Order: sequence, then C-alpha cells, then structure tokens
Amino acid sequence: MVVNSNFLKEKLAYSKKYIERLKRIIEISEEEFLNDFSIQLQSERIFEVISQLMLDICTHIIAHSSETPPSTYSDCMKKLVDVGVIEEEESNNFINIIKMRNLLVHQYGIVNLELLYASLKMLDSDFLKFKGKILSWIESQK
Repeated sequence: MVVNSNFLKEKLAYSKKYIERLKRIIEISEEEFLNDFSIQLQSERIFEVISQLMLDICTHIIAHSSETPPSTYSDCMKKLVDVGVIEEEESNNFINIIKMRNLLVHQYGIVNLELLYASLKMLDSDFLKFKGKILSWIESQK
C-alpha cells in the first residue's frame, strides 16, 4: 500500500490552529458556552473541520489499500481497523466523532448544545489519539 504520507502529515498539521482554539473553548464553563452564540458557532466549525480532516485522512488511506470503498463515513473508520491503522476499541470513539459531524453538517435538527460541549471535550483527546495513530502508522510503512 502506497499512500502519500506528506498529504497525511499536511492534513494533520492543518489541524493545529483549530486544536489550539478548541483547547481555549473547552476551558470555559458549560454555562458560558451555552450563553455565547459566537463560541457555539466557532465550536461547530472547529468540530466540522477537524472531523473532516479525519475523514480525508481515512478515505485517502482506504483508497490506497486493497479494501473496498466504505459505504458510509462511519464504515471508513471501521476499515482503518481492517488495514491495521487503528484498534477496534478506538474506532468507536472516532465513529462517534463522525456521527456528531453529520449532525452538525447536515443539520438534522436543532443542535443539542450540551451534547456539543461534551463532544468538544472528547474531540480534543480523541483527535490527539487519532493523530498519534496516523503518525505511528506512517512510520511503520517506511
């Protein structure tokens, strides 16, 4: 399997400014978050961008593997397990990120702000795990 590791690293590097802002947002209280529309909008956008980076990385790796194309974005994360990039236990957390992204992007209903606030906190730690897994996997491919 030949993937463009520079592409993957650039995607991960692009996340830096979003992660920095995310860290500042999750430091505020839930009450402040719930009462600040501007921060809510920033949070939605940050969540969308970071989760889309994850999907871009995922689809790139799968496209360069022998796996069949994923039928859904959640399926894409499952296929990362199949190709040995992430562990199955981790995939569930990453799938939850994708599901939250879908809620935000497709606006299936009114966003539950308490859920968004909690999801932002999980995104912070889970994205760092994802990033670490991707970088480790890139190194193992050399």
